Amino acid sequence: MVGAQGKVVVGFDASDESRVALQWAIAVANRRQVPLLVVHATGLEDPGPTVYRAGVAVMSQRRAQEIAEDGAAIARREATVEVEAAGVERGAVAALVDYSDGAELIVVGNRGRGRLRGALLGSVAFDVTTHARCPVAVVRGSLRPLPSADIPIVVGIDGSENGETALDEAARLAAATQSYLRIAVAWSTPGRNLWRSSFTHHEDDAREGEGASDNPWTNKAHAENEQADRPATDVPESASALAERAAEHVSSAHPGLRVELVVAEGRAEEVIVDAADGASLIVVGARGRGDFASLMLGSVSRDVIQHAECAVYVVR
Repeated sequence: MVGAQGKVVVGFDASDESRVALQWAIAVANRRQVPLLVVHATGLEDPGPTVYRAGVAVMSQRRAQEIAEDGAAIARREATVEVEAAGVERGAVAALVDYSDGAELIVVGNRGRGRLRGALLGSVAFDVTTHARCPVAVVRGSLRPLPSADIPIVVGIDGSENGETALDEAARLAAATQSYLRIAVAWSTPGRNLWRSSFTHHEDDAREGEGASDNPWTNKAHAENEQADRPATDVPESASALAERAAEHVSSAHPGLRVELVVAEGRAEEVIVDAADGASLIVVGARGRGDFASLMLGSVSRDVIQHAECAVYVVR
């Protein structure tokens, strides 16, 4: 198995979504000057009866390597860093989660449909984001430019430790890319829980149909998320104070970094997505408890990934 230590790892299956993710991964690897690893997984955890297993395994491994090499060949046309390919005979989620141990970043495509209420987060993107041990970038739609002086990075915060982690990483990325940071804070009137997802029940029904994951980790995490949602900041004054404290914290750590504040009433995921108009990246935190079996993706983070029109960078 090719090692992933210190590399940008991108899942590639030759689909349109994975090609967009590949282009984004190439740009990030070039900017960071770290190696790029293109991975294709066969999706076969068990290739069949014992009598056929050896032959099928060889064929699936060979085909997986061919697809990964195709992606690597595309990458080498534009990459200024080393590019490797790895075909893996196992499920995509398990393969990418394994590679996340020591990787700089995992990049996956998403087949979602933007702001439409019926959008679904692809099961591979959801499961990898939930269980990866390093940051994960979920790339969707058409390729957008990376953050720059004119293109901001957006981060949503709520005063939690999870939000602080996202804030610190977003500020670091903005400083490293000579971009600027837009901090989004949602608030609600007392008694209203606008942090709870506006998409939850609709998409619970949808996930039972097309694109639903059979992974028990996902089902458990999804159920736990519904009980773990946090309320948005209750009053605009508190939200403004939180945003201002965050801006002071960022300015102290990164003097000279331009910071914008967006404080708005509404559901947290909608405020964050709206604040990302014109942005190329949203940074969110993944709520987890540290071990592989119990890691879970917060419902607001999940909904931001589903409905954002730019790449979403999930940190933990």
